[in-house]
Amino acid sequence: MGISEASATTAIPTELRHSSSIATPASVITPITAAVISSEEEAIAIAHQVAEDIAAIARDASENNQIPWRQAERLSQSGLTAIFVPRHLGGLGASIKTVVDVVRIISRADGGVGQLLQIHNVMIRGVFTRPDDAFRQRLVSDILNGKRFGNALAETGGKNKFAHNTRVEKTADGKYVLNGRKFYSTGSYLAEWISLTASSDLGPVGVLLHRDTPGLTLVDDWRAFGQQHSVSGTVIFDNVTVDERFIPKPGSPARAMARTGLTWPQILHAAIDTGIARGALAAATDYLRNHSRPWVDAEVERAADEPHIIKRIGEYAVAVRGAEALLRYAADIFDQHLLDPDNTELQDELILAVASARAQSDHASLFVSSDMFSLLGASASLTKWNLDRFWSDARVHTTHDPIRWRLHHVGNYYLNGVPPDEYGAAIRAKRAELAAAANPDA
Repeated sequence: MGISEASATTAIPTELRHSSSIATPASVITPITAAVISSEEEAIAIAHQVAEDIAAIARDASENNQIPWRQAERLSQSGLTAIFVPRHLGGLGASIKTVVDVVRIISRADGGVGQLLQIHNVMIRGVFTRPDDAFRQRLVSDILNGKRFGNALAETGGKNKFAHNTRVEKTADGKYVLNGRKFYSTGSYLAEWISLTASSDLGPVGVLLHRDTPGLTLVDDWRAFGQQHSVSGTVIFDNVTVDERFIPKPGSPARAMARTGLTWPQILHAAIDTGIARGALAAATDYLRNHSRPWVDAEVERAADEPHIIKRIGEYAVAVRGAEALLRYAADIFDQHLLDPDNTELQDELILAVASARAQSDHASLFVSSDMFSLLGASASLTKWNLDRFWSDARVHTTHDPIRWRLHHVGNYYLNGVPPDEYGAAIRAKRAELAAAANPDA
């Protein structure tokens, strides 16, 4: 039925990444035991500990192109992948502010691993609002036991990112079958559950599949020059039988995305870039203190005492602190919004706050990670230091969606009084209009 009843476990093989490899359940899955985190303060403390472990791996350039089995396992074992589960479902029920900060802290160590945690927290949010049945109970249990979620939403080609060729179709014997392929499938190669979208004659379909589902293939073919550890490669669906629970009922109204629906993944994207910026700043100051030589004209004993270097580091720090402050503010507004979701003023402020955090984190991560080499000197470019990982991760991750449109919405609000919106608003409005025309009695 599109959902395997095989035991849910975490992937931890030891082989290196090859040119293209396929995950098979028998070869890559072994059980883990996840810790239980009892407070938000404990979650932050554990995040710092886990980040130290991940950073130790990230500093080794030979790890750049390997699949992050150990890092993913560390996230799960620590209990950090379960802190977002609400209290009434047996979890910690961590605030938005805490979840965002945990993603930021992990991303300071490795932006790709931070994105594994980002997409996991995005995908599990929908589990908590599903009907309360045995299926949801299994999903919640898996999350509490350290199982991770990935996504298979985007596709290559097509007119835009919302154009999907992956389809669910009804066969002659009444079954629903899924066929197609996805790319940019962050986290799925290492995930227990894969969340995907597809088109159908009945409208968009959202499906959740276990990694063991017959006909589902997870391919390790993500070959970007950064964010390698996000494992954002291909997922293939070959005649996958889909449970009817995921199929829209004929004539039922299309589920419209809330106006602030995209602020959740977006604030976590901002957390990734803010973390990368802080990680780059820490690496730069450490190198300057311990490895760089002062320029001959500076007449100082240490590079860290050069006046021009001190000023530039101050500029880096201001950029990073600005990103962190905007991120904290956006998270605070998000928590307020959840208490009063219909408050239009809070909706406006949330969208503006998240857009501001995205813009500043984009700037800070690229600025610090690239410019720092002008201070560190030629030796810092040697691969043994692996310092280019911050820029590589920042440059790749900041291409996720264009910041120019974030700034457009902010500018249009302040200049023309146009209520801000998330990206794709026009396309979503057009789809809602077409859906309403197709179902006038709904």
